[in-house]
Amino acid sequence: MSPAPAEEVRLGVVGGGLIVQLAHLPALAKLADSFHVAALAEPSARVRGALARRHGIPATYAAQEEMLDSARLDAVLICSPNATHASAVFDAIDAGLHVLVEKPLCLTPDDARAIVDRADRAGVVVQVGYMKRFDPAYGALLERLDPSTALKLIATTTVDPGIGILLRPADFVAPTDVNGTVAGALHEATVEQVAAAVGSDDPRHVKPFSDAFLGALIHDVNLVLGVLDRIGVETCAVTDAAGAPDGSLAYAACQVGGHARWTAAWMLLPRADKFSEELRAFTADGTLSLRFPAPYDASTATELRVDGDAVGDWRPPADSYARELEHFHACVTRGDPCRTPAEQGARDVELITELYRTAVAA
Repeated sequence: MSPAPAEEVRLGVVGGGLIVQLAHLPALAKLADSFHVAALAEPSARVRGALARRHGIPATYAAQEEMLDSARLDAVLICSPNATHASAVFDAIDAGLHVLVEKPLCLTPDDARAIVDRADRAGVVVQVGYMKRFDPAYGALLERLDPSTALKLIATTTVDPGIGILLRPADFVAPTDVNGTVAGALHEATVEQVAAAVGSDDPRHVKPFSDAFLGALIHDVNLVLGVLDRIGVETCAVTDAAGAPDGSLAYAACQVGGHARWTAAWMLLPRADKFSEELRAFTADGTLSLRFPAPYDASTATELRVDGDAVGDWRPPADSYARELEHFHACVTRGDPCRTPAEQGARDVELITELYRTAVAA
């Protein structure tokens, strides 16, 4: 295991997009005693300059390689596009740094397994950014479950009206200065990795696989697998799956354990009046329902219901990003067991890939 850094973790941030501007950098500002944001790597000079001024980041770089070569860091937060995750994680591990990487861990099962192996050999923390796992309401749900729970059905349903646009803040800095060469290289890397994962070089797979299945449905997959881990269910067999070519639908059905069933659906519906995400568990003892508001929305609570009755709500859910970072800090500085390790991220990528392949074959 790499030696733990001092209590203040020197952090390098890779990527300056919406999630960084709206969630991570504001959360890090609240955790200034735990983290020093020492550097930012972002291809857009416009974005990195604006964020450096706004958050007092002392050093900025056009590429992660430059940042890793020049900045004194203990860890990196990777929030760059999905197709860059694997290379960014590998580079950080090889530099001896701990990693918090936004979901998905990467785009291919082969890269996911390689990340797990390389992180284990290097003795560094690789945590995957599933912030909903740090929502107190989800913890309250898990506390009501144990290996004696007789699960009948678990279902997740998410309706997204396009929160990436609707929740974009007025002061969002867009990378309008990035040239076509950079965007083209990113697209080519995405196409290549998606082809390796799904077994087809048809470019029509890129959006549904990378955006809908791995970019969106994976949140609910990770939540449900956390529930199954809690009650000791180890088997999950895919029975059905479907997707939409435009990336507006990701659906799956699985048999879990001996007889229980799991259904999951994520839908992009621009005409929906609001974002909604619900996890419902039907057991021999009753029903549990967990309702999440839109990510980054600090005005609405996450709600847990038992047999239809509200037992508590927790707000603001945006604080889940801070709790996720606090956990990462504890893993890095104290050696606490990671709640969402690379092994978990790799399992999610492998299952999502199986789901998508089933959808294509259907």
